[in-house]
Amino acid sequence: PARYIPENGGFCTYGVSVNKKFDGDPQFAAVEDGKLYVFLSEEIYKLFQKDRAVTITKAAKNWKTIKHTKATEL
Repeated sequence: PARYIPENGGFCTYGVSVNKKFDGDPQFAAVEDGKLYVFLSEEIYKLFQKDRAVTITKAAKNWKTIKHTKATEL
């Protein structure tokens, strides 16, 4: 079902919040408001923990403009 699909195309949510596409690792994940977010690494996941709401908001805004952009073009 769609509810199990990670946000931001499965890319690292913190990375998307800073306009980058880093691969997401399901080993480092969080569920917020019923949505799944994945992260590049434990270190990045810990950064997310410091300000979850801001990171998610920035990622949602940035995703609209970078979702169809190649990672190498960012």
